[in-house]
Amino acid sequence: MNLHAIAVSSLMTLATVSASASDFLSTEPCDHLFNIGLRAGVNSSNRTFSSDHFQAWNVNSWGTGFDAGVVLNLNLRDYLAIQPGFFFESRSGNYAYSENFINIKNEDDNFTQLGHLRSYNFIVPVMASLRFNVADNLRWIVEAGPYAQFKLHSSDSDKIQVIDQPSPQSPLKVFYAKSRFADFGLKIGTGLTLNRHYYFGIHYMAGGTKVWKEPEGGLNKAWTFTIGYDF
Repeated sequence: MNLHAIAVSSLMTLATVSASASDFLSTEPCDHLFNIGLRAGVNSSNRTFSSDHFQAWNVNSWGTGFDAGVVLNLNLRDYLAIQPGFFFESRSGNYAYSENFINIKNEDDNFTQLGHLRSYNFIVPVMASLRFNVADNLRWIVEAGPYAQFKLHSSDSDKIQVIDQPSPQSPLKVFYAKSRFADFGLKIGTGLTLNRHYYFGIHYMAGGTKVWKEPEGGLNKAWTFTIGYDF
């Protein structure tokens, strides 16, 4: 093979690779500046309690719930969109707490409680959505961005009791834990779309603020699994 043939072959190979890369990450403008998508699914969540409280036993299990909402895709390019959303969700989980103290007989004692938590919230995420063309009718989605969570109702009110005993000679102080109205964190995930309409996604939501205002501490965490349709 002469040098001319080698050069032509190399150029054809480079052109093929460049075309494949362009197809995988298309920078073309979209036909529509925005479109709406519907989402629904289930979640598994956990609400921790600070280790400063219930040091004898402090367990929070992962519970189940549901999500339903709508997203708005602001299509900057074929591969990139900004995606604000609005969701209604439920979250749940069981807890087991125990703390040691000194009773009036100057003996070691413990305070133990078991229960179930359930909350209903509005979630407002704003994510950057990257789209990669895996095949003609299949796209891989990568999404990440901040979210805000606003509590509508929570079953923890007047149920979780926290005790405080500054010293063995001090009387017990018993009060009820209160969760905050709002939480802010990061939502990150991945998914697939089929025929540019049918969507499946998995996301992790990491709360970044202390969920309990009294006593202060703890974090919200959740996995969400959603299906949807983009119009």
